Amino acid sequence: MSKKIALSSLFVSLSLFAQTPTPEQMAQFKQLPKAQQEQLAKQYGIPMSVINGTGGGASQAPTQTTIQGPQKTVSSTGPVVDIKRQLDGLALQVKELNKELGLDEGELKPFGYEVLKGTPESFTLSDDFPVPNDYLIGPGDELKIELYGKVNQEFILKVTREGMVNLPTLGPINASGLTFSEFRALMTKTVKNKIIGVDATISMGSMRMMQVYIVGESVQPGAYNVAGITTITQAIIASGGIKETGSLRNIQLKRKGKVVKTLDMYDLLLKGDTKNDIRLERGDTLFIPTVKEVVSVEGAIKRPAIYELKKRTKLVELLKNAGGTDVTAFLQRVSIQRITEEGVVVETVDLNSKKGKNFIVKSGDKIQIPKVRDSFSSGIAIRGEVARQGVYQFKKGMKVTDLLSSTSTDLKVTTDLNYALVVREINTHRDIKVFQFDLANAIDSPESKDNLVLQDRDQLFVFSNDVDAEFWLGIKDETESTRTEQNKLKLEEESLQRDLMQASSTIEVVDGQTGAVLKTDSAKKEDVPLTAGQLGKAERLNLREDQLKPILDRLKAQASLLSPAEIVDIAGDVKYPGRYPLTENADVNSLIKAGGGLLESAFTNRAELSRTTYKDTELIIKQTNILLETKNAENGGLVLKAKDRLNILSKPGWNDELILDLQGEVMFPGKYTFKRGTTISEIITRAGGLTKFADENGAIFAREKLKKREIVQMNFLRAQLQQQIAGMTLRKNSSSASFSSTPTDAMALVNELETTEPMGRMVINLPEILKGNDKFDIVLANEDKLYIPEQSDSISIVGEVQYTSSHTFTNDKMIDDYINLAGGMKAQADSDRVYVVRADGSVLVPNNSFWFSRENEALRAGDTIIVPIDVDYLDGLSTIASATQIVYQLGVAWSAINGN
Repeated sequence: MSKKIALSSLFVSLSLFAQTPTPEQMAQFKQLPKAQQEQLAKQYGIPMSVINGTGGGASQAPTQTTIQGPQKTVSSTGPVVDIKRQLDGLALQVKELNKELGLDEGELKPFGYEVLKGTPESFTLSDDFPVPNDYLIGPGDELKIELYGKVNQEFILKVTREGMVNLPTLGPINASGLTFSEFRALMTKTVKNKIIGVDATISMGSMRMMQVYIVGESVQPGAYNVAGITTITQAIIASGGIKETGSLRNIQLKRKGKVVKTLDMYDLLLKGDTKNDIRLERGDTLFIPTVKEVVSVEGAIKRPAIYELKKRTKLVELLKNAGGTDVTAFLQRVSIQRITEEGVVVETVDLNSKKGKNFIVKSGDKIQIPKVRDSFSSGIAIRGEVARQGVYQFKKGMKVTDLLSSTSTDLKVTTDLNYALVVREINTHRDIKVFQFDLANAIDSPESKDNLVLQDRDQLFVFSNDVDAEFWLGIKDETESTRTEQNKLKLEEESLQRDLMQASSTIEVVDGQTGAVLKTDSAKKEDVPLTAGQLGKAERLNLREDQLKPILDRLKAQASLLSPAEIVDIAGDVKYPGRYPLTENADVNSLIKAGGGLLESAFTNRAELSRTTYKDTELIIKQTNILLETKNAENGGLVLKAKDRLNILSKPGWNDELILDLQGEVMFPGKYTFKRGTTISEIITRAGGLTKFADENGAIFAREKLKKREIVQMNFLRAQLQQQIAGMTLRKNSSSASFSSTPTDAMALVNELETTEPMGRMVINLPEILKGNDKFDIVLANEDKLYIPEQSDSISIVGEVQYTSSHTFTNDKMIDDYINLAGGMKAQADSDRVYVVRADGSVLVPNNSFWFSRENEALRAGDTIIVPIDVDYLDGLSTIASATQIVYQLGVAWSAINGN
């Protein structure tokens, strides 16, 4: 299908240029099946007559066009549109299409035919073209004769049909049958003898045109008018070349019915020999017979192609014609497919033997020159975090330090010096064994057992650590501006992670009546985006996994029923948990070293080793508790078996550092480290308590876990709103229903949800916490934030009022008084749903019959009065109110932080 599309694109271009593609372009098209040709031609309005070269436009009168030089009298279809420049560009497209159509890749082409392709313009001769001395003068040639001395005259004389040249004062002189050099000598002598005191110079003017015939397997057979010095090759090129069905090695020149010369084009193409490429004479016929015997050569050869045979040919002679074999050729096993009466047989020839050098090829043979194996047959390969990867010469008795002798010159800064592997093939099945060693110890102590003795074809694998190579090598710029830019990039990365998390929770379809999620595009657990810190760890793990994967794959491949895959696992509190090859004599300590060593959080008093075995048909998993303390060498030296799994436990109660960010009106604000179970009251006590300016009723408490939950809620609301607003738009367009607000207004609120930054705020009762009421005290979590604002003497009015503003708080004013101070409500305000957001984030909704008449519901300094938008246009949709509440709560919180 892709081939058809590619060729179609060419014909779209061709149809724009008078529908006259060149023969070279048509050749690519004609290689398609006939049905596909007709389909494409019909689709793009190109007549098949144009493609087949059988006709032109019927509405234009034929005219005769004569082309100088080697030429053919051709019929044109009226005014010729100059499309050569455009088609030259399209020729490049044809070359590209060859690749897409598979014509240049994998398909052998007959040798030499491309060289002979041409057009009549290819050999148009200029007037100053040098004339060879052996050129035979004939009727129609023009001769320039200049006389100088006592007489200065110039004559341009044409050789008559009788072969004579009529020079005034001298009479007719015979020129026909003489070469140009002979005539020049004769004329010079004649003038000097008959005209005293006068000399002559003779040169050629226009050369005669003569008609020759090119027949047989020519691309464009027919009669051609060519110049008198045209050779066989030039005439063939002018006729468009030779078809691939024609012979290049038996081109016959016939003169007066007899073959006077046979041209082998391989002499010209392979040797540059033109001795048989003679000039044509009037009435000559070039006959190109069909090709008879051919063989194909491919593989490790310089010119893979289909070659024509002329005589009894040895294989070595054929390969010489093909340019010789590549350096990668494996000459001991040349494969030859030969067609016999019994079918196709395959012969294998050793070209290094006498018999192989005398092997005779036959027509139809397919010769395949194989390549030598591209893998190394001897040597030691080094892979991974080394300064110079590659394959190195093996010498008997060599050790690791013969290849890696210095940490500074042979290894990278990122090299893991504690863990390296040697992979060794152990039998003819190419099964492998893996040996583990301490690279640093091998280099520091060459006599140690870690400096392994290597064998031929061993492969060394060196792994990476967590070192920032750019920094320690001085590549990374650590200026203040760079750090600022890096922090900016980190924030952008975190923002991107939030976006990805939102995208993973995007709600596709929501039930408009119940709010139930009918279809979601939530990410799987393993697809949840990682934080910036987790990304670095994941990249490190992936890097080591990628390096180990080829080894693990081979161990799996060589496993059998009686020999399980020699792979072990380590999990838990190690630097690089994962799967590792079971190395020779591996124990618990070596597996821990493979995993990068124990983390700070590892519990050394106990680790769990799980071993899987089968007894009859029963799976048995046995757990063994191991002590990892250095003094307990017995457990650490426990030998591992295939499929063992070591789990390194964490210290009981261990957590990474827990931090609370405490800011605002406390005696000692800052970041406080705490242990699990710590409460707000304990941290405030450590911070010296509140200052006298603190507003304990306005405390703002934020939690990271709640922030993530808000992201999910916002995504739900946004999707639900978009769905229901779309339904409202349809109802509005299809009925006479009137709405107090437009869909555009509603979508503005949805857009506000998209740009709103979640806070994760949780309402706390700080006054009760400070009184020691354990019921209200909250246990802290990592990354919690607590802000104690300064006491406020104002109250804010936001939402659908004429002027969003803040006013001095007084006890004698009620909600409607403050709304009036803000200019009153807007037309789209919902007066029945006014509510108040306390400084601590709690929400109070006024009683329907009176405004905060109860003492405990009185307005306070720092409160914010919210006048929501009327949502009647959504037919009582409750989700708008929820969205409004979230947006305004966030706005109020930020106002409290920024304003206080």
